[in-house]
This record gives sequence, structure tokens and C-alpha cells, in this order.
Amino acid sequence: MRALPLLLAAWAGAAAAEALVVPASVEVEGRSVSLAQLVSGPAAEDWRVPAAAKVLIGDLRAGETRDIPGARLLAAWKLALGAGAARWTLQAPERVSVTRKAGEPAAERLAQEGEAALKARLGGFCAKAALRPEGLPNAAMLPGQGAAIVARLSPQPALARRMVVWLDVFEGRQLYGSWPVWFEVSCERTVVRARRDIAKGEALAADNVERTIADIADGRLLSGFEDKIAARALAAGSVLREADAAAAPMVRKGGRVVARLNSGPVRLELEAVAMEDAALGEVVYARRPKEQAVFKTRVAGAGMVDVL
Repeated sequence: MRALPLLLAAWAGAAAAEALVVPASVEVEGRSVSLAQLVSGPAAEDWRVPAAAKVLIGDLRAGETRDIPGARLLAAWKLALGAGAARWTLQAPERVSVTRKAGEPAAERLAQEGEAALKARLGGFCAKAALRPEGLPNAAMLPGQGAAIVARLSPQPALARRMVVWLDVFEGRQLYGSWPVWFEVSCERTVVRARRDIAKGEALAADNVERTIADIADGRLLSGFEDKIAARALAAGSVLREADAAAAPMVRKGGRVVARLNSGPVRLELEAVAMEDAALGEVVYARRPKEQAVFKTRVAGAGMVDVL
């Protein structure tokens, strides 16, 4: 009869040893959280292995906290262990708070990576570029270890006062998160500036325009003014864009031109009169002096056209 109390005591001890507990608050290291990481108790392989295979959270960021209902934990426990779940007594609170350990603040590093990438891209536009980051993701955190950052820009971004760089953060081979960083752009460039007021149609030359350095981060600037005329009236001091200039005409309306006519091996050159201004490669009508009939030509050079 003395053996019965001993057996009951041993059974009670075994039952107590097999009781498992889920704390109300749990801190984890990685982005993936399994059921096994939330359960405290005897380290028995028959529950640890299936519980470790049951992932409850798959994309937890550094410093982030998420709540898991206790009822969901108990349901996951039964699903993971199947018939073996009855062997263990799992005690779970009404809600469990799961927090990933804080890592590195993201804002400064994202700004550095974005600035380096944007400056490299602007090297083809600007003689000197200065960038000021704005709208940084100050609340974002990077993983404590192993974070790789890849800057993503448009293949041919339009130069502007405000430009954006997307930063993709990878944890191992998995995408951890993506954040945009905006920059205020200062871009010093060589520009063509009007020295004085320039009338429409006036030839651009050293007496009315000059090359200088200016902070211009928008618009398609005029790169050169040789053999060009003003396409519109230009105010003194204005920076010239491509739309402000047009190719200088190589033939003038009413001017005499040499019209070349090719017919097989025969080549004739005739004197003609241009009916309008035209630049190199443009089509212009011409006529023989003292004749009214016109014919189509293409400008081949200064004062020279090819009959079409």
C-alpha cells in the first residue's frame, strides 16, 4: 500500500514537468518567429521539433512588436503536435507581445547610400552636385547584422530640384524592406547665358551670349550656340534652353543658291533663288531667276541645295 502514494507522487511530478508556459512578452532575434520560440518548459524533442516548424510570424522587422492572441497559439499548438498535444499542458495568456530586438537606425545609412548612388548618376549632368536629404524614414530600423542595401534609380532620371532614390534592404537573400529618400538637388553646370536682350532670329554669337557656371537643376539646357539663332526673343541674363535656339539657316529667303541636279552620271549646277529660310538638311522650295515655276530641294550646305 505504501507503493501507491509513491507512484502518485511520481506521476504528479512527471505531469508538473510536462507543463509548458508562454510568457506574456517575448523578445526574439530574427525576422521569423516559430511556435517553439514562444514556449518555455522542458526541452523535449517530441514537442520542440514540430513547434519549431510552425512559423507564426514571417517578416518581423528590427524593433517591431506584434501581438498574437493566446487562442491562436493554442490552436497552432494542437495543429503542430497533433495527437501528441494532449501530453503537454500549454498555458498561454490572452495575448502575447512579440518584439524583435532593435537593430541599427536606418535613416542615416539610407541617406548615405542614396546620396552616393545619386551623385554617381549626376556625374554626367553636373560639374558639382550637392544633395540634401529630406523626408527620411526616421522610425525605420535595420537588422543588427547582415543588412545589404541596394539603391534603385530610374534608368534615365530627369534632372530636377527634388529627386528620389529607393533603397532596397536585404537580409540575407530576402527583401527586408524598401524606403524612398528624397533629396534637394543643387547642380552646378556650364550654361549659355544671354549677355543682352536678343531678338528672335538673331544669330547667337560671342557678342550676345556667354558660357558661365550656374546652379541649374531643371530643363534641357543649350549645350552650344555655334550656327544657331534665337528661336524667340530672349531677355538679358536668361539661361538658354534647347527650345530657345534653332539651327541657323544656310539659305535665306530670296537669296541666291547653287542647285545641284544629279541624273545618273550627269551632274548639273544651276543658279536658283530660295523661297524661304532653311537650315542644313531641311526641305526648301526654289526657282530659277526670272522664272515662276518652283521645285523642291534639300539644303546641302551654305548657299547650296540638292534638287529632289
